[in-house]
This record gives sequence, C-alpha cells and structure tokens, in this order.
Amino acid sequence: MLTLRCRQLFFCCVVALLMVATIPLSVQASDYGTKDLSLGSEGAVVTQLQKDLTELGFYKNSIDGWFGPKTHDAVVSFQKSRGLKTDGLVASKTKTALNAAMAPANDAQGLSLGGKGSAVTQLQKDLTKLGFYTNNIDGYFGSKTHDAVVSFQKSQGLKTDGLVASKTRTALNNALAGIVSSPKVSASAKLPTAASIRDYNENEKPIVDSFRKNFDGSLAQTLVGRAIWYMEYGYMKYGHTKYASTGYIDCSNFVSLVYKDFGYSITSAAKNYGSVGKKVAGVYAAKKSGTSKYSLVGVEKLKPGDIFTYWNSDAPAKTHIGHVAIYMGVINGKPCIINTCKGNPTAIGIIDDFSYWYGSSLIEVRRVLPDSAFTAGKNFTDQGPVLPAIYQIRPDKAIVMPKNLSTGF
Repeated sequence: MLTLRCRQLFFCCVVALLMVATIPLSVQASDYGTKDLSLGSEGAVVTQLQKDLTELGFYKNSIDGWFGPKTHDAVVSFQKSRGLKTDGLVASKTKTALNAAMAPANDAQGLSLGGKGSAVTQLQKDLTKLGFYTNNIDGYFGSKTHDAVVSFQKSQGLKTDGLVASKTRTALNNALAGIVSSPKVSASAKLPTAASIRDYNENEKPIVDSFRKNFDGSLAQTLVGRAIWYMEYGYMKYGHTKYASTGYIDCSNFVSLVYKDFGYSITSAAKNYGSVGKKVAGVYAAKKSGTSKYSLVGVEKLKPGDIFTYWNSDAPAKTHIGHVAIYMGVINGKPCIINTCKGNPTAIGIIDDFSYWYGSSLIEVRRVLPDSAFTAGKNFTDQGPVLPAIYQIRPDKAIVMPKNLSTGF
C-alpha cells in the first residue's frame, strides 16, 4: 500500500514539474556571470553579452562567444552612452547598466503612457541628455514624456506612436553613443550664467525652433544648422586663437570652421573676406529717412550660408573688414545672421535687427556656395564638427554629435 502511494506521489510531482515547465516565465535580467568580462574572455556569458549589445544597437558583428576587439569597442560605446568609465571592462556597474538598458527591450509591450518605475526614469534621463525632454525626472510616463518620445521618434524617422519598444530603444542607444563623455575643461572655465541662458531662451531659441521646423536638408541649410550646433554645443569662448586647440573662437575663425566642416577652405582672417566667393549684388543697408536707424535692402536676393562682412570698429575705424557673419534666412519674418556676439551662453548668437551697428557697418555680402547647395536633399560632404582639445566654458548639458540630434542640430 505504501509503495502504491509513493508511486502516486511521484507521478503527481512529475506532472506538476511538467506543468511548471510549460508556463511562460517573465524575462529575467541577463546573467553575465560572477567574474568580470574583458578582452580574451570566452563562453556563454560573452555570447549573452554580445546578444544584448546587439539588441541595444552597439554590436553589429558575429555572436561567437569571444570577447575580442569589436566586442570591447561595443562595450566602450555602451559605457560612454551611460556616463560610465570607458575601460571596456564588464564589471558590476556595467552589468547593472546593461540590465537596466535591456529592461524596456525585454518588455514585449514597451514603455508607454501611464508607465512608472526605474525604466521610465532612465528613459527620461536619456531623452534629457539628447535634448528632447526638459521636464522633471519623476519616473512617470506622462504626456510630456510621451511628447518627448514622439519628437525623438520623428527625428529618427520612426513610427511616431510614443511607444518605447525595441526599435525606439535601439535608436535611443545609438543616439546616446554619440554623446561626448567627460570632455576636458579648463580649470578656470565657468558655467553659462543664468542671465545668458534666459536671454538665449527669449531671443535665439524661438529662431532656432522655427528654423528647425522648416529645415529642408539642403547643404545651405545644413551649414546653417552646423553653425547653430556650435552655438548650442560648441561652448566657445571669444578669443583670437585656434578653436580646435584652445576652445576660443573669433568671428572669422567661426565662419571658416563651419565651412570647413563641409569641405570649403575659407580664410580665417576677417580682413581677407572681401575676396571670398562672389559679391551678392543689390544687398546693402539704407538709413531710414528722418531717423538714425538702418534697414536691410535686397533681402530677397540673399540665400542661407551667404557671408555678411562689416567694417572694423577699432581706430582708425572703417579701414578694413573687421567682422563677418553667416546669413540664416528670413526666420519669423526677419532676416537673421549667426555670428560671434556678447551676452549669450557661448560666444555665438543670432542677430535679427539691422537698425544700428549691424546696419550702419555693413559693407557687402559674399556667396561661396554653388547653386546646387540650395536644392533640398542633395548629397554633400560632411566632415563632422570639430571638438576642441579643451573647453573654456563648462558645458551645462551633454554634448551630442549632430547625427544623433533632431535634424542634425
């Protein structure tokens, strides 16, 4: 009798185990083992690491279970995106960050309106770094987080459903990999002042937002967009030395720098801009009758990327070109130029009023770009922006490369 009962109990246990085995289990955090993973590591844990990095968009090579140079580079890119030490070592902090990054991707439903928790908190932090989210990081997926996700999806050509599933998560990780981590900053560098940031938000930002909204992808507008990128992410301080090595910039170095990104070699000496490109006829500043103010004439003849030249102000004044600027186009009903100027978070700002000095000191406008530069969607060379060896203004936000930003700037 006892033997029969034991057999019955054994049979029930087997059935129970089989039933448990058939129940779908929730996805668990990846197991990268107890040991640190680094160059030369092998085995199932490396295979899992490669699979996860592939799903996150950082690894695009063979999944072979061997921690080689390509796996190392993928780990470094991931660490960079998370603000971790970029040593390529998969230790506890990197393992934790990997599992946190995988959480949304492992959720078949993704993150959406109403969601809460650490995954939403991380999402908000990521969107903040990329400039799409500017509200409180509270771990709640509300309407503002949804709008930020939609804006990001739109910038990446994804379905704008506000759902953070695998494709959107991968795009986010790729964008985060483009962040410049731990830039070298001068010991004397200071953060932009609150007053300058407020001034930028009131004056420049509406112009930038409007320009971005009407961006057509042409070389001319992309060049203007790069000038905007330097204004927002270059953290340039005014000075007469080379930006690449010092972090300082002046007006002619700025124009030369922007053009060089697209393969155009232009002098960095303002006094020589009178021979750059060709003159745009019919553009000048005229004094308004009965006043001391000026207005810009011939705006309809201008094109984005044109270069404005101005007289020098130092004594003896008006003897040579002393200032240059890049024309942006008519934005919010006004012609705008971007150039070095005071009172902004960085040395770069936008001018849309030619009533005073910017009218009275105008010499002429020069055009460098060919006709093809004004055709939307044309192919062109982009060598990418120059990052200085050291920053003279302390960045107050993550520095994100243009290719990972909405419309490139």
